[in-house]
Amino acid sequence: MKPHRLRAPSTDGGLLAAPPLDEIAPLLDANIRRLDSWEHDFQGRPVAGLRALARRELTTEARRFLDSHGVPAPIAEGPGADGAPGPLIVTGHQPELFHPGVWVKNFAAAALAKERGGVALNLIVDDDIPKSASIRVPRVENGRTSLRRIEFDRWEGEAPYEELPVRDEAFFASFGERVERSLQGLIADPLIRDYWPEVAHYRESGLSLGRRLALGRRRLEGSWGVSNLEIPLSWMCRTEGFYWFACHLLAHLPRFLRIHNQALDEYRALYGIRSKNHPVTALRRQGDWLEAPFWIWRAGGTRRRSLFVRQDKRTMLLRIADEADPFLELPLAEDMDARAAVERLGELESTSIRLRTRALTTTMFLRTLFADLFIHGIGGAKYDELGDEISRRFMDFEPPGFLTLSMTVLLGLAEHSTSLATLHSIDREIRSLIYNPDRHLNGPLENGRRELLRRKAAVVAREPEDPRERKERFREIRAINEELFPLVEGRVRELREERRNVAELLDANRVARNREFSLVLHSRARLMELMGGVEATVAEALKALPSNP
Repeated sequence: MKPHRLRAPSTDGGLLAAPPLDEIAPLLDANIRRLDSWEHDFQGRPVAGLRALARRELTTEARRFLDSHGVPAPIAEGPGADGAPGPLIVTGHQPELFHPGVWVKNFAAAALAKERGGVALNLIVDDDIPKSASIRVPRVENGRTSLRRIEFDRWEGEAPYEELPVRDEAFFASFGERVERSLQGLIADPLIRDYWPEVAHYRESGLSLGRRLALGRRRLEGSWGVSNLEIPLSWMCRTEGFYWFACHLLAHLPRFLRIHNQALDEYRALYGIRSKNHPVTALRRQGDWLEAPFWIWRAGGTRRRSLFVRQDKRTMLLRIADEADPFLELPLAEDMDARAAVERLGELESTSIRLRTRALTTTMFLRTLFADLFIHGIGGAKYDELGDEISRRFMDFEPPGFLTLSMTVLLGLAEHSTSLATLHSIDREIRSLIYNPDRHLNGPLENGRRELLRRKAAVVAREPEDPRERKERFREIRAINEELFPLVEGRVRELREERRNVAELLDANRVARNREFSLVLHSRARLMELMGGVEATVAEALKALPSNP
């Protein structure tokens, strides 16, 4: 592993692309060649056949998902149910109200797929857990910018998105109105006006909160001419192709665990990370039981659990962390064909057991068995530095490259003409007034004060070597400073008030420079312009460099 530093652009409208956009075509073509020539056995299923199965299943299921919710699926120009040629461009994110820097991936994926006659797909990562049910909204009062949280639903604790219902329908429906009221006209045409009516389309559907947010976003994209396929991760994890992938990892779990933890240790050492939870936790051993890289829980549960596996001679037992009894026995071992085990895993959904990928196994599956090119954001790219090293060692295969894409979009809030340097200058002056008031005295002084100045100069000039004398010297200087302080106290009060004002302005500037405000707060017209610009830039980069697959 080599350290790879990624930084969000500092300028408004700035786009991060790693590698640069003019290298996308060669990257995509290299991926296709690499994946076409890869030979690997997934427990009796050659990778070429398994990859064809996964691509066929996921594109078919993605179309079915959109059709089932009244969203027109894109015309099959790529490797969909009809097997038409063309690359698959994939991205994904949690179904949340993310910032425009995340959203840009969907538009780039669409443009890339269009130019190459393929299909773009967005994975709705609905096994993740939201941390709140609110967004931060800026407001300006008396010339000062502040933040307040506006809830879109009642918060009743953490749960995976796929298990999370809308708790309060009326409150949820009023979110758009409450956001606009809080903005107080700060943004002339906030996207919430277009977006929330699309979300409200599913009010009577009984769908989970995350699925409503995702479908509302997809309907909005469709009105802008972007028609990517969409599939929830929960749908992906109930396909036959996924079960073959999962069985392969489970059959070789001792080796996978060893590789995973060794690569994780190296990654932490490379970046100087001390946390045992970042970027992921190590896989554990509990006696004969090994932790697998999947989440597991029972339907309706609010907590994801670790999956533990114990290998016997020709079978393996699976159990949920914190439960004593196994829930499944699989006919599976390292040297066994997984067909029977795949059939058993396929029965899990009907038993209300939810088997889902973790972050690293999500992209491992997608990038090796489905996508021709995966588009990450900055966070995902950092994760997959580790994921690539695990794939490299576990599968003895150089994983296909990915594109990292992010954009900085600011809300356009007013910024104040002050700086951190001004604050530091005020702090230095306050400190000097407190510890050296004698340096700030002007004009005539009464005899007692002049005597204090002479005493301080004499005490400062002393340089005792004895520790006790040094302490006594310090106490004398402090006592003299305290007697002189009333002469500068007024100036200190003025500076502290000035400091408070400067700090408030700096806080307001930090709000104005924040790139992570939800997309629903941004100007619709500006987002359309920026996202359209990204599509055009991607198309131009691909046309300028013809591909030779």
